[in-house]
Amino acid sequence: MTAEGQTERDGNGQSLLWFFLRFIAASLALFVLHMKAGFIYMRLLAWGARPLLAIFGQEIIMERAESIAAEVSLNPAVFLSLVIALSGVAARKKITAAIVGTAILTAANILTVFLVFMSYYMNNEKLWTGTEFLNLTINFFLPLLLFIILMPIKRLFFTDPSSL
Repeated sequence: MTAEGQTERDGNGQSLLWFFLRFIAASLALFVLHMKAGFIYMRLLAWGARPLLAIFGQEIIMERAESIAAEVSLNPAVFLSLVIALSGVAARKKITAAIVGTAILTAANILTVFLVFMSYYMNNEKLWTGTEFLNLTINFFLPLLLFIILMPIKRLFFTDPSSL
């Protein structure tokens, strides 16, 4: 391996380390914000599920809906932390990705709240199991998938601009 190849690999490692540190810092800041004002987002999810339940003649129980929403309400913070942590990307690109990704996650979270209530009202264990799987997917996989799709993540792995 040439010295140039070693330097590039070291640069890539440093780039990943700085990304990770920025991710941790953004996550902590967004978590603190969530602890202070996350109830607003949780209510938004509950209110978003309300018209879907009304289509099926059901009502939302707000206290229960907020409890359910609390389980899924952190995935936008994870996604936004990833977006914030990526350096070398124009602010406009980051803002666009943040808006689109958060909107998709919010819609998925509203769907989750709706499906939890429907599985309860229908007393349907299969729907409940499917909803739990969806919930896990939305919480752990979807923020990362949206980050990969919406952001130019090659910058994490290649420090040489010509390799982009």
